[in-house]
Amino acid sequence: MRVKIRLLRSLEVVGVLLLLLGVALGFIGMEFLKVAFIRMDLVPIAVGFLGVLIFLVASSAIGYEKNKSREQQIEEKDERIIQIHENSKSKAFDLMATIFPLVLLALVMFGYMNTVSFFFLAGLYLICICYYNYHLLLNKKKM
Repeated sequence: MRVKIRLLRSLEVVGVLLLLLGVALGFIGMEFLKVAFIRMDLVPIAVGFLGVLIFLVASSAIGYEKNKSREQQIEEKDERIIQIHENSKSKAFDLMATIFPLVLLALVMFGYMNTVSFFFLAGLYLICICYYNYHLLLNKKKM
C-alpha cells in the first residue's frame, strides 16, 4: 500500500508540473519552443488540462487508498471481485474495439481529421488489437 501511495504521489507531482508547464507556455508563448503546431493557442490549454486530469485522478486514488478499511482490503483480493472487474474491463474493451473504428470513419468523412491523425489513431488501434490477440493466444496455450 505504501508503494502504491508513493507512485500516486509521483503522479500528482507530474500532474502539477504539467499544469505549471501549461501556464508557463500560455504566458511565454509557444513560439519559445520553436515547434510548429497547427493550433498554437490550444497547446498550453491541452498541457494544463492534462496536468489537472492527472492530478485529480492521482489525488482521488490516494484518498481511496488511505481511507480503505481492513474489510475493503480483504474484499479486493477476493477472486469473485477480481473476476467481476476483469469481466467489466473485457466488456469495455469490446465496446471500444467496436465503436472506435466507426468514430474514426465518421471523423474522416465529416472532415474533422487529417491524414496524419487518422493513421496515428488507426495504428494505435491496431496495436491494441494485436496486443489483445497476443494475450488471447498466450492464455489459450496456458489452458
